[in-house]
Amino acid sequence: MSSYYMLECIAPEDWDDPALVEGIAPPPGEDSWRLGRRFLKPPTQPIEVSLHSDYGVQLKELRNVDALLMTRRLHKALLDSGVSNLDAYPTIIRHRSRQFETDEYLACNLIGLVSAVDAAKSKITGSSANGLIDTDFESVALDGQKAHGALMFRLAENTSAVVVHESVKVHLQAKGFEMLTFVAPSEWVG
Repeated sequence: MSSYYMLECIAPEDWDDPALVEGIAPPPGEDSWRLGRRFLKPPTQPIEVSLHSDYGVQLKELRNVDALLMTRRLHKALLDSGVSNLDAYPTIIRHRSRQFETDEYLACNLIGLVSAVDAAKSKITGSSANGLIDTDFESVALDGQKAHGALMFRLAENTSAVVVHESVKVHLQAKGFEMLTFVAPSEWVG
């Protein structure tokens, strides 16, 4: 059975990790970036993002802020690993109070929600009536067969969770993405 990991991006301790002002709003008429479906009308491009004025300008490789905000380098590596379900939109990030601007990031819509949780083996602390979208976990057990070999997806039971196949993990680690963290589902809290 294939292994899956929860994809996180933890900045080094010595970084002044900038917080985005807020999540990236979906295009008009769309509910969310986290529903795993393509937008009928793509967002206006480029998407503009502002950093809080209190923070520095060191940016993480990946930030899960409704949209997946990732470097172009990471996006290319994901495509090279076989991931084919990311709709990417050019993005400009500016700092509110410093002379800083970059277009080296893309706002990505991860297409596909997969219901892959084995609820009987997971530690669930709360959920909606149907157990989808916003289930809270202290630990997750994934059923790899329910993922049907998908390389990257949002978890239908908690759409803030981004799951990658072991082959994607191996590829990204070989490419030197040291800031990415691949959390075993049994250790994931969300």
